[in-house]
Amino acid sequence: MKALPMVAALVACASLAGCKNTHSVDWYKAHNTERIAKLKQCAADPGELQYTPNCVNAKKAAADLMLDPKNGKVPSL
Repeated sequence: MKALPMVAALVACASLAGCKNTHSVDWYKAHNTERIAKLKQCAADPGELQYTPNCVNAKKAAADLMLDPKNGKVPSL
């Protein structure tokens, strides 16, 4: 019976860990507002967030969009 609370706690932790959504590079390319917000959040706490999947994907999406020849704009450096 002592194992039951332990199992319940592990199931609760596993289910809560699955609540975080990781968005793809393509998703961030299609959602400007969310991409900009995520980039600001990542820049505000780079020590903790720099290598998280969403920060990496948002940065990649921003770079892809900036360097896209269809963009028609000169990338800012």
